[in-house]
Amino acid sequence: MSDSLSGTVVLVTGGAGGLGKVIAKAYLDAGASVAICDINAERLSQTESELSATGRFFAQATDITDEAAVGQLADAVVQRFGRLDVLVNNAGMADSFDPVGSLSKERWDRVLGLNLTGSFLTTRAAVNAMEKQERPGGLVLQIGSIASSHGMAAGLAYTVSKHGVAALVKNTAGFYGPKGIYAIGLMVGAMMGTNIADSFATLGGTNGEAFQQTISAAFKPECAIPLEDVAKYCVFLTDRGIAASANGSCIPFSKNSPLA
Repeated sequence: MSDSLSGTVVLVTGGAGGLGKVIAKAYLDAGASVAICDINAERLSQTESELSATGRFFAQATDITDEAAVGQLADAVVQRFGRLDVLVNNAGMADSFDPVGSLSKERWDRVLGLNLTGSFLTTRAAVNAMEKQERPGGLVLQIGSIASSHGMAAGLAYTVSKHGVAALVKNTAGFYGPKGIYAIGLMVGAMMGTNIADSFATLGGTNGEAFQQTISAAFKPECAIPLEDVAKYCVFLTDRGIAASANGSCIPFSKNSPLA
């Protein structure tokens, strides 16, 4: 195990499964102290039992669309580890591939609420904690998507939410970069082993089935991005010099995606 990030405190949202869990493990392997949150209690308990033996791990059930709960989470992380250095905004959901004409307001609200408003709430809580700690500074890593810059990689709700988080990164970087608090977006392409199936189960059927099938038919498994590679890049970007140099960047990480 490397101790390159010893003394660094990281919070990963949606960290009990899929990409979030892989990112959390990568930070633990690099010597960081890691907190995760998730809304899936069973998965959270399982991950806690796997990782708590490190003595550098903390888990809390949190709905990141709940403003009060997010504030309590940030306070709990600082109380447990003494500070917060890195936030990885990983929690999110897919949409139902609906275009504007068939998208219900309920689905719009749900996807935007988690992907965009949730990222706003966690970023705000993290930045406020980073500003007032004894050694100010920190990093917000936003997991974005190729849909952050393309219009036909998903349905309307997801596309708008991911365009929105790119703006969240850029504005946060501009305002807080001079204070040593950096923001970087990682715009990932298709991955395997994520919790995307949870999103479809939550949303139910889709009116965008034809569009979804078109996207799926174009997908080549060999072009899928390994979750471990995304996690390695998160750890790489956590270096203070790299983070400062990349502040405000929305970095494509999409292998050979035709939309890249």
